[in-house]
Amino acid sequence: MKIARLWAAASLAAVMSLGQIASAAPQQGAAPEPVKPVDPSRYVGRWYEIARLPNKLEQDCTSGTSDWARQGDGSFALVQTCHVGAANGPAKIWRAAGHILDVGKNSKIRIGFFAGLIHQDYWIIDRADDYSWCLMSTPSSRWLWIMARRPAVSPSLRASLVARARTLGYDTGRLIYDSPGA
Repeated sequence: MKIARLWAAASLAAVMSLGQIASAAPQQGAAPEPVKPVDPSRYVGRWYEIARLPNKLEQDCTSGTSDWARQGDGSFALVQTCHVGAANGPAKIWRAAGHILDVGKNSKIRIGFFAGLIHQDYWIIDRADDYSWCLMSTPSSRWLWIMARRPAVSPSLRASLVARARTLGYDTGRLIYDSPGA
């Protein structure tokens, strides 16, 4: 019984913490609708964070990755990792599970963190035809991630992706860059 109360208290603290994180973020308008459908079998695998809009969960993080795996029931398992302070700093790891919200287009995904206690929707608002990069946002456009299949991209590709995000209405002046480019 004591363990159950401790678990409930820890879970409540996590929920409250995430609520504070969301409310502390600047308010934005709606994200642009995703441009292209997503093939889930091509989206799985490792994605490297190239740049992001600031968020409390990734404060002082670098070398961010997201590893997506498709489950037998069509859902996703997700492991997000970053390193605190420097690329060789201690790892911060979040495990989550998710499912597609817009079956057919497959560009809107709901991810559940902390054993499904907290949910966040993510939209893949644009991607390369060869799945070498993507722009991922929350529906409110509060947060944005520029992701790639490699840990660094060329300076010209990075500039192009930042310009694309700006065209879609994001404040790219606030981006935090994880990779200086190749």
